[in-house]
Amino acid sequence: MMAMSAQAKELAKVNGKGITDQDVKGALSNYNEGQRNSLLRDNNTRRQVLVNLIEQELLTQQGEKDRLDQNPQYKAAAEAFRRQYLASQVLEKNVANKLTEAAAKAYYEQHTDRFSTDTVKVQHILASDEKAARDALQQVKAEGADFLAIAEKISRDPSAKNNRGEIGWITRDSPLVEEFKQIAFSTKAGEIAGPLKTLYGYHIIKITERKSGQPLNYDEVELKVKAALRNELARNYVAGLRKVAKVSVDDKALDSM
Repeated sequence: MMAMSAQAKELAKVNGKGITDQDVKGALSNYNEGQRNSLLRDNNTRRQVLVNLIEQELLTQQGEKDRLDQNPQYKAAAEAFRRQYLASQVLEKNVANKLTEAAAKAYYEQHTDRFSTDTVKVQHILASDEKAARDALQQVKAEGADFLAIAEKISRDPSAKNNRGEIGWITRDSPLVEEFKQIAFSTKAGEIAGPLKTLYGYHIIKITERKSGQPLNYDEVELKVKAALRNELARNYVAGLRKVAKVSVDDKALDSM
C-alpha cells in the first residue's frame, strides 16, 4: 500500500490503518493516465476500488496475525518481487529516456524489412547443446537428407514427435523468440541456418518457402516499432552489464533439474 504523503486524503481506516486517495490511485496504476482518470471520475468505481482495498487490508492484517509473512513462500515471493521491481526500474531509468519519437522512426527506417507482411515456411530441430546442434546440422546438410525424418528422431522440441519439425508458415508477428524470427526471415528458401542459441537451446532452421508481402507504414506499426526498439535497447544495456560481471553457469546442474 502506498505511503501517506502530506497531500494524501484518508478515505477509510481498517483497525487503525489508514487507506488514502493515493492508495486508490495506486490500485489503478496498471491503467494508462487517460483510463485511470476516466475511472476515477466515476463515483461507483472509486467506491468499489476502496472496498477492494479494505478487504485486501483485512486479509493482510489477518495474514500478519497468522505470521504468514514469516514462512519461506512469502520470503521467496518477496525476493522475486524485489528482483522484478528493481530490474524494471533500472531499465526505466536507463532505457526509457532513449525511446523518443525520433529514435523510433530512425529504428523503423533502419529495419523496414522487419515490419512487413512477409511469410516464410519453416522446419526446425532443437538441440540441447552446441555439439549436438552441429552434429544435427551436418546430418541435415548431407546429400539426400530428410530434414523432417531427422527432426522426428533427434529434435528435443516436444512437438517434433507430432509435427516432425514442421512449424509451417510464420509471420513477423508469430509468437516465436525474436532471434528465431530474424534468422528465419533472413534465410533464403531451400537454405538451412544455425546453430542459433536461444533460451530454449540450439536451433537448426530450414526455410522451405517464402512469400514476399508489403512493407507496412510507420503509422501502422508504431507500437510494434517502439516495442522492438525498447527490447533492443534493454538487451544492449544488459549485455553491457554482463561484460563487466562475473557470470558462471553450471550446465550439468541445469540439465539435471
